[in-house]
Amino acid sequence: MGWESQPRGRDGKWVKGGAGVTVAAAAVGLAVVGGAGGAATGAAVPAANAAARAEAAAKPNRGARKTKADDGWRKLRLRNVREATENALDCAINSYGQVRDFFLRNPCADLDRTLFTLADPAGNTFVVSVAWVRMRSAKDVRPLKALIDTDGTGSVKSLGFDLLKQQGVRFTGTPFRSRPSRDVLVVAEGAAVSGKPDPTIFRQAVDLAAELPR
Repeated sequence: MGWESQPRGRDGKWVKGGAGVTVAAAAVGLAVVGGAGGAATGAAVPAANAAARAEAAAKPNRGARKTKADDGWRKLRLRNVREATENALDCAINSYGQVRDFFLRNPCADLDRTLFTLADPAGNTFVVSVAWVRMRSAKDVRPLKALIDTDGTGSVKSLGFDLLKQQGVRFTGTPFRSRPSRDVLVVAEGAAVSGKPDPTIFRQAVDLAAELPR
Protein backbone atom coordinates (compact mmCIF):
# COMPACT_ATOMS: atom_id res chain seq x y z
CA MET A 1 0.00 0.00 0.00
CA GLY A 2 1.44 3.40 -0.96
CA TRP A 3 1.89 6.51 1.16
CA GLU A 4 -1.24 8.10 -0.37
CA SER A 5 -3.42 5.57 1.45
CA GLN A 6 -1.84 6.24 4.84
CA PRO A 7 -4.20 7.98 7.30
CA ARG A 8 -3.51 11.42 8.77
CA GLY A 9 -4.07 12.51 12.34
CA ARG A 10 -5.85 15.70 13.45
CA ASP A 11 -2.56 17.60 13.19
CA GLY A 12 -2.23 16.62 9.53
CA LYS A 13 0.75 14.33 10.12
CA TRP A 14 0.95 10.77 8.86
CA VAL A 15 -0.23 8.22 11.40
CA LYS A 16 2.34 5.53 12.04
CA GLY A 17 1.41 1.86 11.89
CA GLY A 18 1.83 -1.31 9.85
CA ALA A 19 0.11 -1.67 6.50
CA GLY A 20 -2.13 -4.46 7.75
CA VAL A 21 -3.45 -2.41 10.64
CA THR A 22 -4.02 0.57 8.34
CA VAL A 23 -6.04 -1.50 5.87
CA ALA A 24 -8.27 -2.96 8.56
CA ALA A 25 -8.75 0.39 10.29
CA ALA A 26 -9.76 1.98 6.99
CA ALA A 27 -12.29 -0.78 6.42
CA VAL A 28 -13.75 -0.25 9.86
CA GLY A 29 -14.01 3.48 9.25
CA LEU A 30 -15.81 2.91 5.98
CA ALA A 31 -18.27 0.51 7.57
CA VAL A 32 -19.13 2.86 10.40
CA VAL A 33 -19.40 6.04 8.37
CA GLY A 34 -20.91 4.64 5.19
CA GLY A 35 -22.97 1.83 6.68
CA ALA A 36 -25.38 -0.28 4.71
CA GLY A 37 -28.47 1.76 5.33
CA GLY A 38 -27.49 5.21 4.10
CA ALA A 39 -29.36 8.39 5.00
CA ALA A 40 -32.92 8.11 6.26
CA THR A 41 -35.22 10.25 4.15
CA GLY A 42 -38.81 9.93 2.98
CA ALA A 43 -39.97 6.32 2.93
CA ALA A 44 -36.69 5.22 4.55
CA VAL A 45 -37.59 6.92 7.85
CA PRO A 46 -39.68 4.01 9.27
CA ALA A 47 -36.88 1.58 8.46
CA ALA A 48 -34.35 3.92 10.07
CA ASN A 49 -36.52 4.15 13.18
CA ALA A 50 -36.78 0.36 13.32
CA ALA A 51 -33.01 0.09 12.98
CA ALA A 52 -32.58 2.57 15.83
CA ARG A 53 -34.88 0.48 18.02
CA ALA A 54 -32.95 -2.68 17.17
CA GLU A 55 -29.71 -0.86 17.94
CA ALA A 56 -31.03 0.29 21.33
CA ALA A 57 -32.20 -3.23 22.14
CA ALA A 58 -28.75 -4.63 21.40
CA LYS A 59 -26.82 -2.10 23.51
CA PRO A 60 -27.35 -3.70 26.95
CA ASN A 61 -25.47 -6.83 25.86
CA ARG A 62 -22.58 -4.97 24.24
CA GLY A 63 -20.92 -4.17 27.55
CA ALA A 64 -20.88 -7.87 28.43
CA ARG A 65 -19.68 -8.68 24.91
CA LYS A 66 -16.77 -6.25 25.13
CA THR A 67 -15.75 -7.51 28.57
CA LYS A 68 -15.77 -11.14 27.45
CA ALA A 69 -13.93 -10.29 24.22
CA ASP A 70 -11.24 -8.24 25.98
CA ASP A 71 -10.68 -11.03 28.52
CA GLY A 72 -10.42 -13.57 25.71
CA TRP A 73 -7.96 -11.56 23.65
CA ARG A 74 -5.81 -11.05 26.75
CA LYS A 75 -5.67 -14.79 27.44
CA LEU A 76 -4.63 -15.40 23.84
CA ARG A 77 -2.03 -12.62 24.11
CA LEU A 78 -3.75 -10.70 21.33
CA ARG A 79 -3.95 -6.94 21.09
CA ASN A 80 -7.30 -5.48 20.04
CA VAL A 81 -6.16 -2.85 17.55
CA ARG A 82 -9.64 -1.67 16.67
CA GLU A 83 -13.25 -2.79 16.56
CA ALA A 84 -16.49 -1.52 15.07
CA THR A 85 -20.11 -2.54 15.50
CA GLU A 86 -23.16 -1.88 13.36
CA ASN A 87 -26.81 -2.91 13.46
CA ALA A 88 -28.93 -3.36 10.32
CA LEU A 89 -32.34 -4.72 9.35
CA ASP A 90 -31.68 -6.01 5.82
CA CYS A 91 -29.61 -9.20 5.72
CA ALA A 92 -29.96 -9.68 1.97
CA ILE A 93 -28.12 -6.47 1.11
CA ASN A 94 -25.42 -7.40 3.61
CA SER A 95 -24.75 -10.90 2.26
CA TYR A 96 -23.80 -12.58 -1.01
CA GLY A 97 -24.23 -15.78 -3.00
CA GLN A 98 -26.90 -18.35 -2.16
CA VAL A 99 -27.03 -16.96 1.37
CA ARG A 100 -28.29 -13.68 -0.07
CA ASP A 101 -30.96 -15.59 -2.02
CA PHE A 102 -32.00 -17.31 1.22
CA PHE A 103 -32.53 -13.94 2.92
CA LEU A 104 -34.58 -12.68 -0.03
CA ARG A 105 -36.95 -15.59 0.55
CA ASN A 106 -36.67 -15.53 4.35
CA PRO A 107 -35.93 -12.00 5.58
CA CYS A 108 -34.14 -11.69 8.89
CA ALA A 109 -35.44 -9.63 11.81
CA ASP A 110 -32.14 -7.80 12.32
CA LEU A 111 -28.39 -8.13 11.89
CA ASP A 112 -25.75 -7.14 14.44
CA ARG A 113 -22.12 -7.16 13.22
CA THR A 114 -18.71 -6.53 14.79
CA LEU A 115 -15.30 -6.46 13.14
CA PHE A 116 -12.24 -6.95 15.35
CA THR A 117 -8.75 -6.09 14.14
CA LEU A 118 -6.26 -8.08 16.21
CA ALA A 119 -2.46 -8.30 16.44
CA ASP A 120 -0.43 -11.14 17.93
CA PRO A 121 2.89 -10.77 19.83
CA ALA A 122 4.85 -11.37 16.61
CA GLY A 123 3.16 -8.42 14.89
CA ASN A 124 0.91 -10.47 12.58
CA THR A 125 -2.51 -8.88 12.14
CA PHE A 126 -5.87 -10.34 11.22
CA VAL A 127 -9.55 -9.47 11.35
CA VAL A 128 -12.33 -11.47 12.94
CA SER A 129 -15.84 -10.80 11.70
CA VAL A 130 -18.83 -11.75 13.85
CA ALA A 131 -22.46 -11.53 12.75
CA TRP A 132 -25.51 -12.16 14.92
CA VAL A 133 -28.35 -12.93 12.51
CA ARG A 134 -31.76 -12.89 14.20
CA MET A 135 -34.39 -14.61 12.10
CA ARG A 136 -38.13 -13.91 12.26
CA SER A 137 -38.73 -17.59 12.92
CA ALA A 138 -36.44 -19.96 14.84
CA LYS A 139 -37.21 -22.68 12.28
CA ASP A 140 -35.19 -20.73 9.67
CA VAL A 141 -31.96 -20.90 11.70
CA ARG A 142 -31.05 -24.53 11.01
CA PRO A 143 -31.41 -24.34 7.21
CA LEU A 144 -29.48 -21.07 7.23
CA LYS A 145 -26.66 -22.69 9.21
CA ALA A 146 -26.59 -25.68 6.84
CA LEU A 147 -26.31 -23.31 3.88
CA ILE A 148 -23.62 -21.05 5.35
CA ASP A 149 -21.59 -24.08 6.51
CA THR A 150 -21.42 -25.38 2.93
CA ASP A 151 -18.41 -24.21 0.91
CA GLY A 152 -19.12 -21.91 -2.02
CA THR A 153 -22.61 -20.80 -0.95
CA GLY A 154 -21.69 -17.31 0.22
CA SER A 155 -22.08 -15.75 3.65
CA VAL A 156 -22.92 -12.61 5.59
CA LYS A 157 -20.59 -9.75 4.70
CA SER A 158 -18.24 -8.42 7.33
CA LEU A 159 -18.12 -4.71 8.09
CA GLY A 160 -15.88 -3.10 5.48
CA PHE A 161 -16.12 -6.27 3.35
CA ASP A 162 -15.74 -4.59 -0.04
CA LEU A 163 -12.79 -2.41 0.97
CA LEU A 164 -11.03 -5.33 2.62
CA LYS A 165 -11.51 -7.34 -0.56
CA GLN A 166 -10.08 -4.51 -2.66
CA GLN A 167 -6.99 -4.51 -0.44
CA GLY A 168 -6.53 -8.27 -0.85
CA VAL A 169 -7.93 -9.29 2.53
CA ARG A 170 -10.20 -12.24 1.85
CA PHE A 171 -12.37 -14.49 4.00
CA THR A 172 -11.65 -18.00 2.74
CA GLY A 173 -13.75 -19.96 5.23
CA THR A 174 -10.72 -20.91 7.35
CA PRO A 175 -11.04 -20.34 10.22
CA PHE A 176 -14.84 -20.26 10.42
CA ARG A 177 -17.55 -21.19 12.89
CA SER A 178 -21.33 -20.83 13.05
CA ARG A 179 -23.44 -21.34 16.17
CA PRO A 180 -27.25 -21.48 16.42
CA SER A 181 -28.95 -20.04 19.49
CA ARG A 182 -32.76 -20.07 19.41
CA ASP A 183 -33.74 -17.58 16.69
CA VAL A 184 -30.16 -16.33 16.20
CA LEU A 185 -27.31 -17.69 14.10
CA VAL A 186 -23.85 -16.48 15.08
CA VAL A 187 -21.34 -16.47 12.21
CA ALA A 188 -17.64 -15.88 12.96
CA GLU A 189 -14.83 -15.89 10.43
CA GLY A 190 -11.24 -14.70 10.26
CA ALA A 191 -9.01 -13.28 7.53
CA ALA A 192 -5.26 -12.61 7.65
CA VAL A 193 -4.23 -9.01 7.02
CA SER A 194 -0.45 -9.03 7.40
CA GLY A 195 2.12 -11.68 8.21
CA LYS A 196 1.19 -15.26 9.01
CA PRO A 197 -0.93 -15.59 12.16
CA ASP A 198 -0.42 -18.78 14.14
CA PRO A 199 -3.16 -21.18 12.92
CA THR A 200 -4.03 -22.33 16.45
CA ILE A 201 -4.36 -18.82 17.88
CA PHE A 202 -6.24 -17.74 14.74
CA ARG A 203 -8.73 -20.56 15.20
CA GLN A 204 -9.09 -19.91 18.92
CA ALA A 205 -9.85 -16.25 18.25
CA VAL A 206 -12.67 -17.16 15.87
CA ASP A 207 -14.05 -19.76 18.29
CA LEU A 208 -14.02 -17.17 21.08
CA ALA A 209 -15.78 -14.63 18.85
CA ALA A 210 -18.52 -17.15 18.01
CA GLU A 211 -19.31 -17.49 21.73
CA LEU A 212 -19.71 -13.75 22.36
CA PRO A 213 -23.20 -12.61 23.42
CA ARG A 214 -25.41 -10.85 20.92
